[in-house]
Amino acid sequence: MVSRFEHPAGSYKKIFETCEELAEPLPATVTGRIPSFLKGSLLRLGPGLFEVGDEPFYHLFDGQALMHKFDFKNGQVTYYRKFIRTDAYVRAITEKRVVITEFGTFAYPDPCKNIFSRFFSYFKGVEVTDNCLVNVYPIGEDFYAVTETNYITKVNTDTLETLKK
Repeated sequence: MVSRFEHPAGSYKKIFETCEELAEPLPATVTGRIPSFLKGSLLRLGPGLFEVGDEPFYHLFDGQALMHKFDFKNGQVTYYRKFIRTDAYVRAITEKRVVITEFGTFAYPDPCKNIFSRFFSYFKGVEVTDNCLVNVYPIGEDFYAVTETNYITKVNTDTLETLKK
């Protein structure tokens, strides 16, 4: 009799669940007391979209970038999140498939192209992703979403809008 091994992490797949953007900041439930003098924002980046159409992203580093913002003011906290509108994100959403190869997810040629176009697409080289999901970095007065590739994306930290690549 063969028994199935259960991973000690149990429901590890929970970290691969896609999040939705928020239309507006939500008030957070605070346990305890936040000092009223604490004012400012805490920004974090991470993966938030793990499938496009029927295609999944296979690695934790492949989920499309989602920026999280916690605002502290007058002893209250609000929470907001929005996807970074990188080329990788916009093209994936538009075409409803993985278009640019990520760390652990390979992008296949467009199935709508004819066989010759698909064949030659293997020879054009791998397009480097601009999916900036690793960290938020201040440069002067500006803030940028960054990753290990040579792309950075400027963001508006008030609205979380993507400004430019």
